[in-house]
Amino acid sequence: MPITLRGIDFLLTYNCPAQCPHCSYRSGPGRGGRLKPAEVERWLAQIAGHPLEWVLLFGGEPVIYLADLKAMIAAVRRHTRARPQVSTNGYWAHEPGIARDKLAQLQAAGLDCIRFSVDAFHGGFVPAARVALGVQTARALGYRTVGIDVQWVVSPDLDIPTNAATRRMIDALAGMVDLSGVEVTHSRTHPVGRAAERLPEILRAAGEMPAGRCHAEGLCVSPYYLGESLREPYAVEIHPDGTVNLCAGIALGNAHETPLLDALLLGYDYTKHPIIRTVVEGGPGALLAQAEARGYPGLPGYVDPCHLCYEARTYLHAHAPDLRPYLGPPHIYDRDR
Repeated sequence: MPITLRGIDFLLTYNCPAQCPHCSYRSGPGRGGRLKPAEVERWLAQIAGHPLEWVLLFGGEPVIYLADLKAMIAAVRRHTRARPQVSTNGYWAHEPGIARDKLAQLQAAGLDCIRFSVDAFHGGFVPAARVALGVQTARALGYRTVGIDVQWVVSPDLDIPTNAATRRMIDALAGMVDLSGVEVTHSRTHPVGRAAERLPEILRAAGEMPAGRCHAEGLCVSPYYLGESLREPYAVEIHPDGTVNLCAGIALGNAHETPLLDALLLGYDYTKHPIIRTVVEGGPGALLAQAEARGYPGLPGYVDPCHLCYEARTYLHAHAPDLRPYLGPPHIYDRDR
């Protein structure tokens, strides 16, 4: 079934002042990869007829490239009726004048929705005081939506040190700035990318690592910002190299090589994608069986079905050249990053 987009996410860069242990994209200081404003403008023009509700600009850390970010915000306003949104860790809000200058520039370009990442993972690199200043400044400038995005290991109720640190950071933030009217979104960290190495370590240290293999039943559900359903998705994510993802590391193709409105969207049929068909029809357990048939030795346990799916895909990326075009960008499977 053709994909009708309600949202599109542009990952501007993998460069980031933080190297968070939960990052699905393995972003960090000096990481390569960077979208160009002209590319974003071209892709937005291609999907101008879609009923877009949002365009998310994120990274890595998008504010590193402020001029490019402003150009992309302006392009969203020119080509769509969607609200551009920016997700940031707020590292740049270290002084009131600087915070106000950057946020005012983004606002002038057409931004009225900004979201700050607040949890133990980001808190290891960006103090709560900077996020508080960013929130306070955006509200003072009249941003329509100011939000904070919080990621938890499994759930807020899981009593482990990482979640306790997240709660302390939120409490500290609330003590610095009035959070009434701030949109707070809670989500579960997915053990994909760098998190596939670090999250199991966190859970093992807490004595929470589940034993045995985890076989998902029913349809695989991807994050809301990636369209939720792999069978009938309503959002895609585009990486700096042009890879179009429906989930981190699952590629539809490359927007540099195939126009978005050509085979990538109008021609979408999950049954023709060997990875997506497997997880939709059989769950991650079926993907595990596919990897085992090619020699995958498996792990003694998996955090959840997403972890199982990612580990199976990592093996297939390395050992199944015929499937590699459907698994990208490649660096998501590179454990050295």
